[in-house]
Amino acid sequence: MPRIVAYRIHDEPDGRFTAVATMEPDRVYRRDGFATLADAEDWVEGLRMLMAACGAPVVRLSPSRDIDADIVRAPSVRGGHSAAKLR
Repeated sequence: MPRIVAYRIHDEPDGRFTAVATMEPDRVYRRDGFATLADAEDWVEGLRMLMAACGAPVVRLSPSRDIDADIVRAPSVRGGHSAAKLR
């Protein structure tokens, strides 16, 4: 069965955006500092294409699900790198 990658885009207090994706069961990918929501969505589309090659669908988390614990666990990474290495 393919692993599902769930993501959420956060609007930060400084006006920037953060994208956080979690691959079941506990691998977290995070990217900070997007200037626009469109930039964050473009990053998610790139992740979607990469994960499709691995057979892992990417879905947006519903607003009712809280993944703040995932954000705390994932170190902040800048420059397009993920919090976890892709293997």
